[in-house]
Amino acid sequence: MRAVRNNIYHALRPRTRDEVTPRLEKAIFGLGVVNPLTAIPQLYQIWGYHAVGGLSLVTVAAALAMSMLWTAYGVLTRQTVLWATSALWIVMNGATIVGLAVFS
Repeated sequence: MRAVRNNIYHALRPRTRDEVTPRLEKAIFGLGVVNPLTAIPQLYQIWGYHAVGGLSLVTVAAALAMSMLWTAYGVLTRQTVLWATSALWIVMNGATIVGLAVFS
């Protein structure tokens, strides 16, 4: 019984910042890499079927500008997770804008 109580205490005990930060950064980086991949179906519609209806150049351009700013900020502050994931969004938003320009 004591072993079970110790295991529960160990699992639920407060964590220090040094214990949480590396795990959290890995999780955020993983999700940050997966998140831009959600644009693949849209890019497939644009480049595969030349379907650009309903897409706004202003919206995608604004997203591209924000991705560029976040990437620059991540590089300047040496936050790999931030600049790497934002750089992926630059690629996705850039491909979307090129597709809009080509097929509109």
